[in-house]
Amino acid sequence: MEDNRKKSYISYLIGGTVLVCFLYFILWLIFKEKMPMHTYISDFYTNYDKYMQRILILIPLFIFVFIFLSLLKPNSAKRFLRLQASLPTSKIYSVAKGLAEVEGELIMKNPLFSPVANEACIGYYYTIENIDRDSDGKETYRTIHRETRCNFFEIKDDTGIIEVEPEGIELVLLGETNINQDGSKRYKETLLKNGQKMLLVGYADSKDGVPFIRKDEYYKVLGITSSSGITVWNKYQPLLRSFMFTCSIILLIIIYILTQ
Repeated sequence: MEDNRKKSYISYLIGGTVLVCFLYFILWLIFKEKMPMHTYISDFYTNYDKYMQRILILIPLFIFVFIFLSLLKPNSAKRFLRLQASLPTSKIYSVAKGLAEVEGELIMKNPLFSPVANEACIGYYYTIENIDRDSDGKETYRTIHRETRCNFFEIKDDTGIIEVEPEGIELVLLGETNINQDGSKRYKETLLKNGQKMLLVGYADSKDGVPFIRKDEYYKVLGITSSSGITVWNKYQPLLRSFMFTCSIILLIIIYILTQ
């Protein structure tokens, strides 16, 4: 719901900006010298071709800056990936109070039944997408609903078992378990299942002397991912970062040359 509000706000902001610019231009065409910034608008109007060439060259730069800022924008998944790369994996028997990373097999306590396949699971991430088709039959997908549900569960390693309080949990870098398509809708779910080997990052706490893991309120993170998947991510993510940095430098050099 909050994501939809943000998208609506951005859409209204962009639409309002375009409308204001259009109305200003119409008024300038009518009143000319009486409008503020007349000199600048008149120069742009007179030398339209020259300015448009520069604008077309700068468009890739703006796109690059937008993508770069989007990648830098913090969210819980990025915080999880950053923290798991720096945290040592703790043994459950000796886990200390505070932010912690543990790894082990999941133990289901009270099962949930998934919305797509009605499969017993610990928890799930569920999305509904609208399917849009163009004149060539090519399909595009737009997410209209997403939800995460998870019951209390336990995780065990070779030293012990600890309970996880799942409120605010996020499933990171996990592929879809089940996909179903019906008319103009596509339904997808990612499941946490009994016996899966997972890596979890959260806050190790205790209640009445019994340890458990919950969402960390400072870092706003309680994330879980597959042990095998995160190993691959940690191996190749530095290479991806280096590649993106090199491409960014090359793009900036090309844009600089074209604008001279």
